[in-house]
Amino acid sequence: MVSAIIFGFVYGFVLCFTFGPAFFRLIQTSIDNGYKSGVLIAAGVTAADAILMFMAVFGTSFLPKVDNMDVYLSVGGAGLLLVLGFASIFKQQPQLVYPQTKFGTVVYYFISGLLLNMLNPSNYLAVFATSTYLKEAEHFSLNEIIVFFCFSLIATMLAESLISFYAHKMKQVITPKVITRINQVAGLVFISSAILILWKQFR
Repeated sequence: MVSAIIFGFVYGFVLCFTFGPAFFRLIQTSIDNGYKSGVLIAAGVTAADAILMFMAVFGTSFLPKVDNMDVYLSVGGAGLLLVLGFASIFKQQPQLVYPQTKFGTVVYYFISGLLLNMLNPSNYLAVFATSTYLKEAEHFSLNEIIVFFCFSLIATMLAESLISFYAHKMKQVITPKVITRINQVAGLVFISSAILILWKQFR
């Protein structure tokens, strides 16, 4: 059980630094709109991870069967990333201000983080492969696997909150022009990820 706690925490922490679309969205949002918005993105990402981990541990037999689900998932995820990518590249120079705290704003940032993870097929592969490895190679019990994933979620939320906080702190020394460049790089990452997802699906 101690191993499940330690390795689960390390797994969740390291997983935050894979530099995927969610990571760059977190950085971009935190710099543009403040760390509170970034934390909402992180909460959405963590919630998506929790859903995927639940599916990996307890199976997907309870889910309705949908033909070509992988195709819909890939196209949906790629479409979201393309929209985010072009919006990031062509957006006007950002204004460094805090957004107003409204329910709609909270939902927007949370759903943004949730969808970035849920519509990325590579996340499914990573979570399900990890679950299989824990069962088959490490011979973890069901309780140990649950503890592993619970502590990985704690680490994910903690790490991404820290990333958001320090990314926001950076805006005190970063000019709007630099932030525009960061947005453009993030946009290119989103678009590249979308193309990669579609290429893997339809090659």
